Amino acid sequence: MIKITVPATSANLGIGYDTLGMAVSLYSHFTFERADELQITGCPEEFQNENNLVYASLIDALREWGEEPFPVKIDIQTEVPVARGLGSSSTCVVAGIMAAAALTGHTVDRAELVRIATAVEGHPDNVAPAILGGAVCSFTPEGGLPRCLRYEVSDRLRFITVIPPYEVHTSEARKVVPQQVALADAVWQMGRIAGMTRGLETGDLALIAAANDDRLQEPFRRALIPDYDGIRATCLEGGAGTLWISGSGSTLMAVTDDTIVAKFLQVRLREAFPTCETHILTCDTQGAQIEYL
Repeated sequence: MIKITVPATSANLGIGYDTLGMAVSLYSHFTFERADELQITGCPEEFQNENNLVYASLIDALREWGEEPFPVKIDIQTEVPVARGLGSSSTCVVAGIMAAAALTGHTVDRAELVRIATAVEGHPDNVAPAILGGAVCSFTPEGGLPRCLRYEVSDRLRFITVIPPYEVHTSEARKVVPQQVALADAVWQMGRIAGMTRGLETGDLALIAAANDDRLQEPFRRALIPDYDGIRATCLEGGAGTLWISGSGSTLMAVTDDTIVAKFLQVRLREAFPTCETHILTCDTQGAQIEYL
């Protein structure tokens, strides 16, 4: 039996639409073993079949390597909520691919994992940090493979993560984002992406806050999150340096470099928004991990 642990991820980090992502300390745990027939536990019954994303990703990886599919027993225990902008689908994709490799003795490095996971998921901004850990800036050259630039994230930073009790589906969130932007807006974004990565590396909260001023997606997506304005105001008034929508939402993530501020802010958020989950997270630096049981 093997156990695979994959961190949640926050894509975009506000300013880096479809390019930046970061692994955070919230996890999905999967166990796999060969079986006589497919068995999946730990998830709703509607997903306990061959269409389960974990199993489908395992099969995709086997086909990539010319291996015949085989039945497995999968158990899923996750802290990562579905359709909240924390990369739940990426945890499933990464786990399935890693399991396929482990159960067939196929040796893969992290670059190979990113390549296959990107092909399954369609973009690298969640799967890359889930595999590599840290913060990652990704792009795919025309006709080429994904290029992933990994950045360390200062351990001083705390990410106060607020998860509303409602979903925002990526497909709906993409519909509200304009497909063309003005040159001035493109220029605006580019310098701030560099500022964000440097701020995360150095733990410079003022730089992170200055860089996090997105014009491409957040002004349009905030309308899909009814609690956005209230949570944002509570976080900024409570001492957070800035706040962004995690992925396509509905999760919101505020940033501070002070653990006391994070604790006080968590209390205020739980009082003001009792139906939301609130966590104080750090950046996960290890990425996906595998162990043999």
